[in-house]
Amino acid sequence: LVMKPVTWSDLSAARKKLTSAGGITGTVKYHRGLSGEGLKYVRDVIVWLPPSYEKETQKRYPVLYMHDGQNVFDPSTSFLGSDWRADEVADSLIRAGAIEELVIVGINNSPDRMSEYSDTPAGRSYAKFVVERLKPFIDSIYRTKPSRETTAVMGSSLGGLISLYFAWWYPEVFSKAGCLSTTVIPGNRDEVLKEIRAYQGPRKNLRLYFDVGGKEYGLLRGFSALASTLKERGYEEGKDLEFFLDEGATHNEMAWSQRLWRPMEFMFGRK
Repeated sequence: LVMKPVTWSDLSAARKKLTSAGGITGTVKYHRGLSGEGLKYVRDVIVWLPPSYEKETQKRYPVLYMHDGQNVFDPSTSFLGSDWRADEVADSLIRAGAIEELVIVGINNSPDRMSEYSDTPAGRSYAKFVVERLKPFIDSIYRTKPSRETTAVMGSSLGGLISLYFAWWYPEVFSKAGCLSTTVIPGNRDEVLKEIRAYQGPRKNLRLYFDVGGKEYGLLRGFSALASTLKERGYEEGKDLEFFLDEGATHNEMAWSQRLWRPMEFMFGRK
C-alpha cells in the first residue's frame, strides 16, 4: 500500500459535493458585541463547528483562532465577495482524514484593523482581549481542548503579522501560527524581525507556517528575512517551520483560500 500526501486538488471533488453555492458548509454560531479593555470597537465572532460536534457529545476539539472573521467563512460578508472558504477546506480535509477535527473561531476586524494587527497599544489590547476574554469564553461554552498544544492562530497580510505576534507574545497559550502573506517589509515594517532577533530567553516551543505569493513583490524580501531570522533562532524547516512560495499568486482572499489546506495540514495534520 502506497500512501501519498493529501493535496487540495485531491480534495476538489469532495469539496464540490459538500459546498452549497454562496453558503456556509457546516454549522456556525454567532456571538456579537464582545468588548475588550483598550479596544475602541466591540467585536463579533463566528464559530465553526466540526462535522461530529453535535453527535459526539463527549468529544473535545482543538481550536484555531482566525483574524478578519468577516472573510473566513461567508462570501456575503467578505471583502469583494470572496472568502477564505475555511469551512469548506476544513470540512474536506477532515472527511478525507487529513487533519483532526477542530473548532474554528473567526474574529471580525474593526475600523482600527491596521493598529490592532500591529505591535501598538491597540495591538497589545487586541491580543489581550483574545487571550483573556475571548479564549476563556470559547472554552467555557464549547467542548474545546484548551491547552497550548491544541490552540493555534492564523491570518493573512496584517492578520499574518499579528498571528506571529500572538504566538511570540503568548507561547503559553498558542503553540502554532499560520501566517499567510505576512506584512513584513525590511527597512519599513520590520519591527517583528527586530523583536525576534533581540530575544534572549529560552527558545519558544512553536510551530510556524509562512507563505507568500510570487506576485506579492513588496512582501518577498520580508518573506526571506523571516526565514533567515527564524532559522538563526533555531527553528528548522520540515520540523517546526514551513515556508511556501505560491508562484503566480497575488494578495487576496481567493489566493489564500487556494492554499489554506497547507497551514491547516501543517498545524492539525494527522501524523
